[in-house]
Amino acid sequence: MPTPSKSRVVGTAAWLGLLLLVALARGTGDKPPPPAAAPVANFAVAPYLQYATKTAITVMAETAVPLTATVRYGLSADLKGTATGQPGTMHELRLEGLQPSAKYFYQVTCRGDGATTVASPLLTFTTACDSSEAFSFTVVGDTQKNPVVTGKIAKLMWERRPHFVLHMGDVVDNGPDKREWTNEFFKPCAELLSRVPIYPCIGNHEKNHPHYYQYFSLPAPENYYHFTYGNAEFFSMDSNQFLTPGTKQYEWLDKALSASTAKWKICYHHHPCYTSDADDYGDTYKGGSTLGELKVKFLVPLYEKHKVDIAMNGHVHFYERTHPIKAGKVDRAGVVYLTSGGGGGKLEDFGPTPTFFKNQNRVDYHYCYFTIFDNVLEGKAFDHEGRLFDTFEIKK
Repeated sequence: MPTPSKSRVVGTAAWLGLLLLVALARGTGDKPPPPAAAPVANFAVAPYLQYATKTAITVMAETAVPLTATVRYGLSADLKGTATGQPGTMHELRLEGLQPSAKYFYQVTCRGDGATTVASPLLTFTTACDSSEAFSFTVVGDTQKNPVVTGKIAKLMWERRPHFVLHMGDVVDNGPDKREWTNEFFKPCAELLSRVPIYPCIGNHEKNHPHYYQYFSLPAPENYYHFTYGNAEFFSMDSNQFLTPGTKQYEWLDKALSASTAKWKICYHHHPCYTSDADDYGDTYKGGSTLGELKVKFLVPLYEKHKVDIAMNGHVHFYERTHPIKAGKVDRAGVVYLTSGGGGGKLEDFGPTPTFFKNQNRVDYHYCYFTIFDNVLEGKAFDHEGRLFDTFEIKK
């Protein structure tokens, strides 16, 4: 039998090797990846409430895929009213023509092509009350990046059944991180915010990111605004900016406070006018402190001029309530400053010596609860286990 030539042997081996390589390639890296799973039609952020007035409220939600949202609502579970938005993932529907101080039922249903549907359970909200009626609200700040604590506090606030929530800023730790908004704030607060509207002020950790304006629907221009509830008017400021005389915000606040006819005037912004903090405004263990944020110090004479009752803030992660202050001294005719920054951010501490304005303070995760009726305002502070640790009252 003739011996095959060398060239034929080499050619056959090369051909067999090529076939082997093709087979291996088809079985490994060149195999097309499996198709990506289609996004599930569900709520990325469950329905929540914004900006309640006596005759209107805003319902918001976010879905994982573009859908068309419809809100059905009414004074009974029959839900005879309907509002429908445009297709998209962010849904914002303003319900108008409502009755004052009334309990409503509502349900959000989002539909896409075919049978794609996601629906909320039957929920409730309350429109704002008249100036002659009593109401309550809770206060929390600096929830940041601690969903376990934030969830505990949200549950405790919901147990109080407030009419609304004020948030002192730093809702999340990193404003550009969408997951912090969806998973670390809205998710643990879902039950509370589906039935109670929230009014935040913008903090430094939001970084003025579009997410803040995407997830909140507030009176224009949104980074500062005011609203009326009962016989009180609330003024929210953006303290990331300088608030000196002549600036747009300062002049706006001066005019808004001057025009207010409300019995109670409450201002809130993220940074403190007065604080006994140990080291944010100077190392008190080695030297002095400015005792507050210089950018907002110019608001103090404005608050005194217009007889503001309480100025609230977060930023410093503890609780502090001052004596009423006027002209740099404790004065019964002055303004009470309240720091509530215990919603989840890493706790801070007080300086080693008492400040002239300190009334009550506590290093703990917490929230505040306020009631207002006629000429009496009551304030209480509870820790994250629900224990009362401060209470006060202001009468007019």
